[in-house]
Amino acid sequence: MKIHGNEGMPTIFVQVASYRDPDCQWTVKDLFEKAEHPERIRVGICWQFVEGEDKACFVEPYPYPNHIRLHEVNALVSKGACWARSVVQKLWNGEDFTLQIDSHMRFESGWDEILLSVWNQCNNEKAVVSSYMPGFVPPNVLDRRWIFGMSAAEFDEDGILRLKGAPAWPTGGGEPNHPVPGAFVGAAMLFGPASIIRDVPYDPNLYFFGEEISLSVRLWTNGYDIYHPNRLVMFHYWDRSARRTHFEDHSTWREYHNRAVSRIHQMLRTRNTDTSTVAEDLGKYGLGRVRSLADFQQYSGVDFVQLSFDKKASECNYG
Repeated sequence: MKIHGNEGMPTIFVQVASYRDPDCQWTVKDLFEKAEHPERIRVGICWQFVEGEDKACFVEPYPYPNHIRLHEVNALVSKGACWARSVVQKLWNGEDFTLQIDSHMRFESGWDEILLSVWNQCNNEKAVVSSYMPGFVPPNVLDRRWIFGMSAAEFDEDGILRLKGAPAWPTGGGEPNHPVPGAFVGAAMLFGPASIIRDVPYDPNLYFFGEEISLSVRLWTNGYDIYHPNRLVMFHYWDRSARRTHFEDHSTWREYHNRAVSRIHQMLRTRNTDTSTVAEDLGKYGLGRVRSLADFQQYSGVDFVQLSFDKKASECNYG
């Protein structure tokens, strides 16, 4: 599916999981206003809110309302971010490409054409373009100083690999000439052929921590190659204090978290997991069959059993 300019008129399905987030309405507004071809964009939202309490989330009408697909749910029965992302994927209706984002984002003008151009530069029909994004401060103060790759940061107390936005390339002449090969994806900006929805569906039994390393390994073992963008595309609001979180509303969040940790270790074969804590066999939410877990560890420089990683993982040196 090689895309050249307007050839084929590709459509993009944007996935948004929003938890009581008043910025979601402005994210959707900015998304359409900054798109080069808004008529080709469709947005699916899993809207988790509390009726009567979250009126501030619905002040601004959606542009292109016929291009919005909503799944509304009481936030108090939500099962977390990954569950919501799984729900959003069910709103896909055959669009060519998909973009997964968070509900608090801003965009560069022509972001849709930028992403298609970057994806085209990869010269790889199974390319996935993803990274952590530079920040913004509402309503529209954008930090355009840096473009980020993704690297290994540390193994946390649960033995789950955490990631970071590094290396950083300065804009205004310091950007890479081509998309940068990588091993890790960020959940707040992930773009690629919409076949990833079918091939690597989101595991609704994950919670929050561990989402990105799980997704990275599953994409890679399913034959997808990861790249980091060499152009500014969008911006992320990193301050969680500005909105309600699932952790605050759900005192049982630790149960969801522990189940997720068990599933991740089961997939990565790193611990003897208690299968009674796993709601179902991994099945379609497990590893792919195109490449092996051992292949990923060799490529990425990460050893999930020894809880270690080498220099190329910490520096994103996969060129």
